[in-house]
Amino acid sequence: MLILTPKDEVDESSETHELELGIVGHGPAGLTAALYASRAAISVACIGKDYGGAMGLALEIENYPGFENISGIDLTDKMRAQAEKFGTKIVYGEISAIEKAEGNKFLIKSDMGNYLVKALILATGGRHKELDVPGEKDFIGRGVSYCATCDAPFFKEKTVVVAGSGDAAATGTLALSDVGAKKIYWISRSDYLKCERIYIDREEQRDNIEILFNKQISEIKGTNTVEEILFSDGTSLKADGIFAEIGSLPNNELAIALGVELEEDLIKTDDDCKTNIPGIFAAGDVTSKIKNPLSRQITTSVGLATIAAISAAEYLQARKTMKED
Repeated sequence: MLILTPKDEVDESSETHELELGIVGHGPAGLTAALYASRAAISVACIGKDYGGAMGLALEIENYPGFENISGIDLTDKMRAQAEKFGTKIVYGEISAIEKAEGNKFLIKSDMGNYLVKALILATGGRHKELDVPGEKDFIGRGVSYCATCDAPFFKEKTVVVAGSGDAAATGTLALSDVGAKKIYWISRSDYLKCERIYIDREEQRDNIEILFNKQISEIKGTNTVEEILFSDGTSLKADGIFAEIGSLPNNELAIALGVELEEDLIKTDDDCKTNIPGIFAAGDVTSKIKNPLSRQITTSVGLATIAAISAAEYLQARKTMKED
């Protein structure tokens, strides 16, 4: 079992390790793909800098089968340990580039060494758009959330703010209402909402939802958890939490550099999680298979990762059969 971190005293940045499969991403997709590939007796390195991805930021998870309640870090630890049990090399480091190499291989360059692999699974996930206001980062997991579908149950009988005007904000507001939030303030920066009209009609029928227009959030305040939301017009609201539902951005930079085809900025894959480049597969939130923001769940990432790993194993076996290696 090998865990490499930037804190290790030995500088391995100049070394090149040859393996069969390289997986980029330490989220549920990356770790699941690593588990399946390792169990198939494939040599695997799972490389990334964000331990657990978005999952690792979750304070509590109640919708992953088999666990009534578990933190994102604890679930990440369990997934990592299971992958390591079958031989996965976990590498915690910054990837600077991935290049095509001779022999239909790929060279992953990182600050923890270079990895020459025969196949590649991109499980780079996405990143939530942030409000970029003081106090936001201080209260992530302590009242600041980017997924109402995930965290709504924790705000039953509490007062919350939802920031955003699109479909994600609308469905998030309804989810909070459904679980029994005491009061939900739906905040729009402009004087209108961008979501579908049907959502607005539903919101108007809920007694615990109030829509506020022309509100720009300027700061999030609290002690141990969120307590107050300040606005640029000098007003404020007492609240137990805030959901920033203003969209997300896929981590597609490495895919673009490799020439992987995109669809609406997401990595385009077929039903077997194959991309347009032989030997490159993709799984999780970064793929075109999960376009609906509400479907970006740990379980959907795990499912796609399973398919990607099986497809990668078949690809590697075909290479051996054809004696390409």
